Amino acid sequence: MKERRKVMQGRVVSTKMQKTVIVEVESTYTHPLYGKVVRRASRFKAHNAEPVVAQLGDLVKIIEARPMSHEKRWRVNAIVQHGIVVEEIREKELEDLRAKEDADRAARRADEERRAAERLAKLAGEEDDQPAAAPAETSALSAGEGGAE
Repeated sequence: MKERRKVMQGRVVSTKMQKTVIVEVESTYTHPLYGKVVRRASRFKAHNAEPVVAQLGDLVKIIEARPMSHEKRWRVNAIVQHGIVVEEIREKELEDLRAKEDADRAARRADEERRAAERLAKLAGEEDDQPAAAPAETSALSAGEGGAE
């Protein structure tokens, strides 16, 4: 009886080696004591043969094979879905986030400038009121001082 080979499905996370890709396979299981669903990721080096050439971000099926090197014991069997490179997505998200932060900073700066202008206008209004009242008080004081002599 022939033994059936293991088949796994994962995402290509590295293509930096010649004819070899690193495939990350995610698995989930329930913790036996606490019942929490735990996510685990295992990385396998797989032979990236000529008929099926996987690129970064692709969802692939890998199949167990004879040992081809010290760590490489899997072969890319099929490309399930061509993927978008995760780094490109992250770069786009970072650009969007930076643009949003710049807009927020500009809005905050404009709000602070508006508040500062309001405070200055309020202070200028109070100063106009005080000088008119202040000379009358000083004249009354000086008149009172003169009367005491």
